Amino acid sequence: MSSREDTLIQYLNEAHATELALVTTLRAHIAITPRGSYRSLLERHLGETQRQSDRLRRRLSDLGVSRSLVGTGVGALQSLIGQVLSLAKSPIDLLRGGGGEEKLLKNAKDECATEALEIATYDALEQVALELDDALTAEMAAQHRDEEEAMLAALREHIPALARDAVRAEVYGLDSYEVAETGAADATREAAGTARDVASATADAAVGLADEVTEKAGSAAAKATGTAKETAKEARRVPGVEEAEGEVRGAVADENDLPIADYDSLKAGEIVERLPRLTQVELGEIDAYERRHSGRKTILSKIDSLRGDEPWAGYDEQGVEEIESRVRDADDDEARKVRDYERRHKARKGVTEAAERAVAAS
Repeated sequence: MSSREDTLIQYLNEAHATELALVTTLRAHIAITPRGSYRSLLERHLGETQRQSDRLRRRLSDLGVSRSLVGTGVGALQSLIGQVLSLAKSPIDLLRGGGGEEKLLKNAKDECATEALEIATYDALEQVALELDDALTAEMAAQHRDEEEAMLAALREHIPALARDAVRAEVYGLDSYEVAETGAADATREAAGTARDVASATADAAVGLADEVTEKAGSAAAKATGTAKETAKEARRVPGVEEAEGEVRGAVADENDLPIADYDSLKAGEIVERLPRLTQVELGEIDAYERRHSGRKTILSKIDSLRGDEPWAGYDEQGVEEIESRVRDADDDEARKVRDYERRHKARKGVTEAAERAVAAS
């Protein structure tokens, strides 16, 4: 039999896990949603969801629940599972469906289902809190439920327009989805603009304070670059994220941003020869750029044949020695993945031979 406090914590943790998962899902949906009223609604609710999560966390803390897994027990595990499931789903949300219009409609339907789940969750939490004479938690649950009901109503108002756009795109070929206007594309441009602003400010301030400004700007740039790389590296551990990242980059890239130099001046055959040496992110970037411009089938077909998950997260960024070291202890399945992936891509002799030896020995 659970104590009064344990019961209340269980239901609070359930609500907290739902909010944490929704934060990740909303970010993924915003990334592929073009500017407009629908994206503004998602962005507003993202902030609302983050505030709800913070309130729940503080309430749990008031009840003596620590942030450690030991302190929160099963509740923390529920929160962790919720986040993992959402992270695994997010890249699928980015890639699923036919055209962009269909993706948005499916996302909105999923969001409606999530809001209904949250409403039921807060219904239950409020009643549990009332039964246990916790007026503070009951009031918070009622407030959150009101916000979720308002979000569900707003989402339902957008469904007809999203469905109309999906039909126009799929049946009549009247596309309205603009990748270059998505949240991810805007974030990419904003980051690039910030970098240019920093560089400009550094140059302007160089007069009289050159050494000091250069040192500080260099330190800040190095830190920002390092943080960005680590964040991207962690995100790429989720299947499908690399492909999505490359597509977003290619949607806003110009020739100088591409991983193949002088791309626009090369013939299709010359580009095809270089493709196996690219990472999954770079393949996605070339794919999106080529579709925006020439749309040459030989290039797009070759990219399709090279697309696929790496043998393990971060494989494309590792050197021969790192891969060979891991392959020596790999099981048969992983060794075969390395061998087959390497044959299709860089075809490095040392890696291929190490993988073949591992397969033969297993």
